[in-house]
Amino acid sequence: MANATPTLRPATWEDADFLYRLHRAALKQYVEQTWGEWDEEWQQRHFRQHFHPAACQVITFEEQDVGVVCMVEQEAQVVLNVIEVLPECQGRGIGTFVMQSVLREAHLRGKPVALQVLKVNPARRLYERLGFITMGETETHYQMRALPTDAA
Repeated sequence: MANATPTLRPATWEDADFLYRLHRAALKQYVEQTWGEWDEEWQQRHFRQHFHPAACQVITFEEQDVGVVCMVEQEAQVVLNVIEVLPECQGRGIGTFVMQSVLREAHLRGKPVALQVLKVNPARRLYERLGFITMGETETHYQMRALPTDAA
């Protein structure tokens, strides 16, 4: 990342088109590997029904929108619902930087961070490097959690 540092800005409804394109670019191959096809109509409808800008922040890097992070702080934990970075921007430390920030903030408040990741998604290795452990699984996902370091 040399001198550039990713920043976060609040998502708005105006970001919906970019964030859907990002979602498709970041996850389409893993959805196809898991379920066999990418149903564009269903994906668009599902995205529109579940997109809540207030829970999301757009990741910017070098003055460009490159990703998104969506999370919900609950009483007992922070649930990371989405972290996606454009494929052409992956491997540059952007996701790691954002994940470390999420973990630091949650852990300062004494809360673990929970997420789930498709079993075929190599992002699981990043999560493991950052201290997430697999707590359970479904047919398609690993359910992971990172405890505050003093509780680990």
